[in-house]
Amino acid sequence: MKKLGLLIILALSLSIHATAQTTECSINSIPTTLAEFQALQSELGTTPEGCIMLQLVAMEMYRRDRAVGQECLKLNNTTTNLTYVTNRLKEIFRENDSYARPYLVSSFFKGAKPSNGYNPQKPYTIQVRRNPAHPEDERSQMLKGYVKYMQVYSDGYDTPWRGVEVVLQKGDTYYRVSNCPSIYTQCKEVDFDATDDWHELK
Repeated sequence: MKKLGLLIILALSLSIHATAQTTECSINSIPTTLAEFQALQSELGTTPEGCIMLQLVAMEMYRRDRAVGQECLKLNNTTTNLTYVTNRLKEIFRENDSYARPYLVSSFFKGAKPSNGYNPQKPYTIQVRRNPAHPEDERSQMLKGYVKYMQVYSDGYDTPWRGVEVVLQKGDTYYRVSNCPSIYTQCKEVDFDATDDWHELK
């Protein structure tokens, strides 16, 4: 199994978009196998920020390989959320369709924007914060845990802070995504006069 070269940036910074603090989480590469994803989950899955990174990674893996990606999504989502995610990704990753957005995941990584073909900087970095409108955890009897309302930044939308709900269920080791429609919504197209074409994540 190849070494993923994981890098987690722990520094906190004050967001210029809101008073909430943001946390950056970074990785050096996208896993290619289920075993590599599981190894990454063991490193990142114990934090809400890491769980959101894992969701984006699993979505990208699903784009490349439906079978492997589905297994990764199972590991990182509650059972109630999994169906919504996979059904939507089937649409957003369709080939030869003007609606499709193969660069959807790229749009969440720092430095990627429509004007540069959604080509992010390396290491691949996301910016995450607590949702200022929901700063407190919410007890969920159905999910058997406390839901955290988070947001992840993307330059691919007019509203750049995109909501993601995560939960640490009773007896579980890792956070799971319990709701995330904002991150599988169609992002903007690459600009027709972008400085570069989109390149697949490595």
